[in-house]
Amino acid sequence: MKRTIIISLVALLSLVLISGVAHAAVSGPCANCHTMHYSQGGSPDASWGSGGPYDFLLTNDCIGCHTTSGADPYVNGYPFVKSTAGSFSSSACLAGGFFAVTDSVGNNNDVAHSLGNTNAPAGIAAAENSWYTGSTDGLSCAGTNGCHGNQTDLSDMVAIKGGHHDPSAYRILYVGTSAVLGTGAADYEEALISGSGTVHNVYSATVGGPSISELCGKCHSDFHGSDDTNAASPFIRHPTDVAIPTTWDIYVNFATEWTGDADAMRNHPLGFNAETETVGNARVTCLSCHRAHGTEYNDCLRWDYNATQIAGGSGTEGCLGCHSRQR
Repeated sequence: MKRTIIISLVALLSLVLISGVAHAAVSGPCANCHTMHYSQGGSPDASWGSGGPYDFLLTNDCIGCHTTSGADPYVNGYPFVKSTAGSFSSSACLAGGFFAVTDSVGNNNDVAHSLGNTNAPAGIAAAENSWYTGSTDGLSCAGTNGCHGNQTDLSDMVAIKGGHHDPSAYRILYVGTSAVLGTGAADYEEALISGSGTVHNVYSATVGGPSISELCGKCHSDFHGSDDTNAASPFIRHPTDVAIPTTWDIYVNFATEWTGDADAMRNHPLGFNAETETVGNARVTCLSCHRAHGTEYNDCLRWDYNATQIAGGSGTEGCLGCHSRQR
């Protein structure tokens, strides 16, 4: 698969431990997620989804389970990617971002991976994406028309079957049959994003391995019929999984420019080709610029691209986070 310049990102995301992983499984009463008959007192319980009964005796679907009526995206160890209160923002969301209350289903400038959208993904290459059925079935969370689980089943529930109980891949994400690699923050980066902590995801950018950019590239692999896979400059597309030059400020001042700066980790997270965040193995990934589910900005970007200023710009947000000598 071509791994290149990826403009949009995948639906439902934070990431994976690079090796020797023990992913957290769900816990608690079975009734939190399952019901035997989708009936309580002769009708569905008010706390269940309205579209059931669901596969595997579930009480709701993906987006139904991960939607809250509150403002907190992380409650009692449970992550939410949508708030019916409309209170999620760039400073109140989890690592993967969030869906808008009213999810527009339309164009490639959408602020989210619009569920139900039947438009072709930006940069899709038919020869590499023969498995994708979203153009007819509408974009979903998993399976042949989504991002999580396998690429062989249309049903979200079938595609991610067992993934919550015995997760063999971080966030149930795969490239083919290979698990995407990385390390996820236990709180899905809620504290980092809100400014109260520094625990962050470590994304895989392993060259030749199942990196997060390779996952995005399952749908977004070839923009406008031109592909820049050359690791040498000048680039004609922004590359991914290519080592950042060690002469750049982000490396010269690595301890403070990235690992010591919460804003940097939040606004332009790097990928690494090893489990340790060390000078020499950092790479840009798709998630260095985008959030998987959505943001308040076009193209699921982490920041307002049009507001990035050179020659006097400051801070670690936007392009200048990595291209710090242009500040």
